[in-house]
Amino acid sequence: MTLIERIEQASTGIAVTAMTAAASGAVWLVRRIFTNQKQIEILQQSLEARDKQRDEDREALSEVRTDVREIREFLHRR
Repeated sequence: MTLIERIEQASTGIAVTAMTAAASGAVWLVRRIFTNQKQIEILQQSLEARDKQRDEDREALSEVRTDVREIREFLHRR
């Protein structure tokens, strides 16, 4: 085997390795992007649920304050 034949065989192996690495990198990148997108969607849903709960808590607190005022007024009248 001559040096040129060995270089050709090695270059073929290197090319296959490089293509495999590039394909693996692309698959990893796509999976990473989709995973991040799913995490972002989950976080957004969580924030929306917290906002809804916060609004409900504010309404409940407002009702409690109103009730306390009514009780105070009732007690002061007596």
